[in-house]
Amino acid sequence: MPSQSPPFFRQYRDRTERPASWRGRRFWLVSRSLCGFRLFRLANVGRNELRDAAALKAREWAPYAEMGYHLHLTGEAARIWVWDAARVRDAMQAIGVRPGRITVLPETALQARREDGLHLVGCLEGVEGQFWAEGELKASRWWAEAPSPEQWLEFVRATGMVVDALPEVPLTEQPVWRSRAWTNSGAGLELERRGREAALAGAALVLAAYAYLGGSLVRDARSLAEIDDRLGNAQHRAAPVITDREQALADLDYLSGFAKLDPYPSQLTVLARVAENLPSNGAQLAAWSYQTGDLQFTVFSPASSLDILFYVKTYSSVPGFTDVAAERAEGPRSLRVKLHLAK
Repeated sequence: MPSQSPPFFRQYRDRTERPASWRGRRFWLVSRSLCGFRLFRLANVGRNELRDAAALKAREWAPYAEMGYHLHLTGEAARIWVWDAARVRDAMQAIGVRPGRITVLPETALQARREDGLHLVGCLEGVEGQFWAEGELKASRWWAEAPSPEQWLEFVRATGMVVDALPEVPLTEQPVWRSRAWTNSGAGLELERRGREAALAGAALVLAAYAYLGGSLVRDARSLAEIDDRLGNAQHRAAPVITDREQALADLDYLSGFAKLDPYPSQLTVLARVAENLPSNGAQLAAWSYQTGDLQFTVFSPASSLDILFYVKTYSSVPGFTDVAAERAEGPRSLRVKLHLAK
C-alpha cells in the first residue's frame, strides 16, 4: 500500500475515498486493479491521426459496454489504459460528484516515472509489475498481492527479456505521486488541429470582408491591395489544411481496412464465451490476459478445488478455442487456463 494517501478521489474495487483536501486540480483516480493496460504499435499512421487511431484500438479491445480510457502517445505507439466507465460514473454519483466535472485517470498516470528496468510498484490495491526502457513504460501487469517467483518470471519473459534461471522478485517500491499526469494524451496534437481550423476560418472571414467591401475597394486602390495580400496569405495558410483533410480521409480508409484484417473476435465476445462456460459452483475469473489470439485467464473457486481435466475438456469444446491447457495457479482452488483463438 502507498505510504501516504494521494490528494485525489480514489476508487477501489469495493469503495471510494475522498481526498483530505481539495487544493489544486481535482482528479479521480481509478485504481490499477480496475484498469486494463496494453501497448499498441500504430505504424503507418500519420502524426495528426495517431490519437484517433489509438481511440479506435481502445474501443476494439476494451470488454466494456461503456468504456473509459486514457492514452499515452509516443511516436508510432500508444499505451492505453481502459476501465468500466459505468462503474466509475456510479461511484461518482454515490458520493455526490457530478460526472464530467472531474478528470478521470488511471493511478499509474499520476505516479512518477521509473528508471529503465524492472520494478514492482505498490498500488492503491495490490502491486504492479512495470518494465521501463528508453524512458517509456513498455509493459505492465497487476497482481492482488506480491507475485510468486514463477509469476514474476512469466511477466519478465513477456517483456521480451531472456531469463534462464528463476529470478528473485524485487522489493515493492512505494509510489511517488505527481500533481499532474506524466502521460501525453495527444492534447498537443489537438491544439495543432485547432490552429489549422482557425487559419481556415480566418480565410473565410477575409473572403467575406472582401465581398462586403468590394464596392468601396474599387475607389480605394491602397485598401484593395492590402486585402489582396491578406487574402493571399490566408489562402497560403489554408493550403495545408486542405492537404491534411485529404490525408486524413486516406488514413481513415486505411484504418478501416486495417481493422478488418484482424481475424479474431472481439475481447467482449471471447469474454462472454469464457464466462458462460464457467461451472455454477461459485467459480469466477480472477485474471485475464490476451495478446493477438493467445488467451490466458485464471479461475478461482472459493468453495472447492478445481478439476484441471474438466476445464480442459470444457473449453476445448467451445467453438474457436484450440490448444487448451490448464495448470495450478496459486493452490488447488486457483487454475490458470491457456488457449489459442482459431482464425
